[in-house]
Amino acid sequence: MKLIEQINLNNGLVLNIYDFSRPIAADTSKVGICIETEITLKESYFSTFEDYLQVKNIFGEKIRFEYRKERSFIDIKQENDVRDELLMTFKNNSLNYIASPNFPKNLALSKLRDIKNNPYKYIEKPEQET
Repeated sequence: MKLIEQINLNNGLVLNIYDFSRPIAADTSKVGICIETEITLKESYFSTFEDYLQVKNIFGEKIRFEYRKERSFIDIKQENDVRDELLMTFKNNSLNYIASPNFPKNLALSKLRDIKNNPYKYIEKPEQET
């Protein structure tokens, strides 16, 4: 992945935008972007210390947010236009939400909800002996 842009948001987060496009055939490619940021987990995001510890024990001190979008079988001549379109769509639809002062707390609480609603995803599997 190649870093193509960084955006410093007013809420203190930094968005890293990567291009992970690659050729599929001589005249077509798969165009993809990946947007990443991470928040620092804070106890103040949670109503109880136990909730904070539950998220911290699974995800650690930082929680990563990732957004990926891709399109396949794009004519090589249109690759830049399609990448620009994917970026513009993200910026128009999601950037204000991620730049919101509440985004870090909302992300942390969404991880807590996922842990509570899908605990099986977070149970460590015992290592198999060989």
